[in-house]
Amino acid sequence: MTRLFGSVLLAGLCFGAAMAEAELPPLACEGAAPDWTLTLAGPVAQLTIERPIDMTVPQSSVAEGADWPRALTLVGDRDTAIVILDEEMCSTAHAKGFPIEAHILTQRGTTPILLTGCCTVAE
Repeated sequence: MTRLFGSVLLAGLCFGAAMAEAELPPLACEGAAPDWTLTLAGPVAQLTIERPIDMTVPQSSVAEGADWPRALTLVGDRDTAIVILDEEMCSTAHAKGFPIEAHILTQRGTTPILLTGCCTVAE
């Protein structure tokens, strides 16, 4: 009985994560110091910091009982990142009035870096 409940719970959590990912529209994100960009479109992403890095989005989740913030795991051939998105008005050194705030934890070589910036729905 416990094994069945655990399987049903796991399936429900995976379905919920997939639904959260499906509900997120394509996004274009940017930040400065250092300059970076991120495009998100369903299960694929491209993070550019010095060079473009093609990544997949194998996991997406939302805060318990809310629509925001959202967390996404990005995985590339040699790079990974965790992205936290929140529905907050945001400005960068380049532009103002973005509807989504972004925080990205990734690495440059073996050095962890935290990037901050903003996103908008991609056109």
